[in-house]
Amino acid sequence: MKRNIRRDRASVKRAAFVGLSRLLLLWLVWPAAGGAIAADGTETQPSKPAAAKGERASPHPTAAKSEKLRGLLQNEDATNFFYYHDIPAGEAGQTIDRYIDVLAGAGVTVLFCNTNARRTNYRSEVWEAFWDGYDPNGPDDQPFLAPIAKEERQAWRKLVGNMLEVHRQGVDYPARVIERCRHDGISPWISLRMNDCHYNANLDHPFHSPLWRKPELFRQGDPGYFGQSLDYAHAEVRAHYLALVVETLARYDIDGLELDFMREPYLFSKGKEQEGRALLTTMVREVRKLTDETAKRRGHPIKLGVRVPSSPQTALGLGLDAPTWAREGLVDLVVVTPRWATLQFDMPLAEWRRLLGDDVTLAGGLEVLYRPCSATAHRAVTIEEAAGAAVAVLSGGADAVYLFNYFQDRHPGWPIPEYQRVLTTFSSLDALSRLPRRHAVTYRDVLVPGETYRPPLPASGKELSFTLPLGPTPPAGWLAEATIEVAAPGGAAVSAIVSVNGVAGTLRGDEALNGSRLLTYSIPLEALPGRNTDTITVKAAEAIEVLRVEVRLHGGG
Repeated sequence: MKRNIRRDRASVKRAAFVGLSRLLLLWLVWPAAGGAIAADGTETQPSKPAAAKGERASPHPTAAKSEKLRGLLQNEDATNFFYYHDIPAGEAGQTIDRYIDVLAGAGVTVLFCNTNARRTNYRSEVWEAFWDGYDPNGPDDQPFLAPIAKEERQAWRKLVGNMLEVHRQGVDYPARVIERCRHDGISPWISLRMNDCHYNANLDHPFHSPLWRKPELFRQGDPGYFGQSLDYAHAEVRAHYLALVVETLARYDIDGLELDFMREPYLFSKGKEQEGRALLTTMVREVRKLTDETAKRRGHPIKLGVRVPSSPQTALGLGLDAPTWAREGLVDLVVVTPRWATLQFDMPLAEWRRLLGDDVTLAGGLEVLYRPCSATAHRAVTIEEAAGAAVAVLSGGADAVYLFNYFQDRHPGWPIPEYQRVLTTFSSLDALSRLPRRHAVTYRDVLVPGETYRPPLPASGKELSFTLPLGPTPPAGWLAEATIEVAAPGGAAVSAIVSVNGVAGTLRGDEALNGSRLLTYSIPLEALPGRNTDTITVKAAEAIEVLRVEVRLHGGG
């Protein structure tokens, strides 16, 4: 076992010497037929497209580059599977297969398999793997684990131990995911996190590879959580990621590659974002060229996608020029999304469509947390909140819903049968519209450093107005309810008139909370014309402070 660990470390050292030049050589000599690495590490023949579940796929058709993605798009991060599943001896492949089968049963049509953070979850030749430096037989205070808080070490041992065990069983994790996706009729993509900054407060943590311990490569002028993200103004940083792109395309036969700029969107030093915009666009051009060359060799299209902040102005302000990437034909998919803090029910999808044009797939991202304002403690979304956000995406003009952090394990914490039942509706606005749903006023969680932003909540005054798209008109017989939470020190009574699109509601509930009151109003269905440009107004005789605004649509009960 120690020999295996030494061999893994040696391969990383070799990769450090060989670097990008070796990958470029590999690029040139890779079989013209378009071979790839199989799950067992052997070379495969050219890819086959995703087939219907349980069927073997037929040869990949040559699709038009502008063909849009449809159905449900799901991102699986690099660690979740390894945290929550045991890997029995000789059963790594079957365990991965069962994991993907659950997603197929949930109606996922495109899977974005994330393979990296600051290390990779497979034996890379250009990046360190998560387990490099770890001794599975060593104590909890071994050098690899010593920087981790004692109460977190067992979880980290399970994570990296499972990754190492999959590798030692001769299974290439991303390749096995791709193989099972094609078996189950799912289109396989790989998603690369372009600046993940977890554990930035502890640079000795084994999450980090050596590059992230070089202060000279950090962003400047913006201390805090994102202050030690890498600065893409440095050629070394861009080359590091391009090496991973080259390896990914050479090694794995995928339908698409995603550059995830939402982990994290802060890629340049404060005030240098517009200088960086041109550098980043040049890099995206290079990646597009690589995907096109790979597609020619493999004999099928390979799409390129990006994840960017929900606000076009913020994305551009951070140097993420998705409109230019779309106009130049560099990207096939743009996912606009909040980062992490909360769902967004009012993303400006129509504006994004105008900026991107009609040829690019526009997806709206759903995060797994909900809170009305940053001062509120976050919690996992309910099924009704997720359904409301998905309705907002599809009725707002996006082509597809994209799920991030919606795992079959841990969070959102729905039992697998319920998880599958709900997610199968997310591909269809018609199916979603038959689910009870809840829409809520939230806020935007990504800002340009120095940007002035006033979130909708909390809001104070005698007359307040909130924009909240509510999607299609509910079916006949359904109920509509508007709920507001109002600050009420000492539990004092609060009186307010709540209207939706100018139609006043009738007060049906008044619940005292800790320092606030929750007021619920029934709303006539004629207040909901289905135009998706809905406004909730709150009027009071005296100034009040509104902390939460929600609209629930359901069939009763």
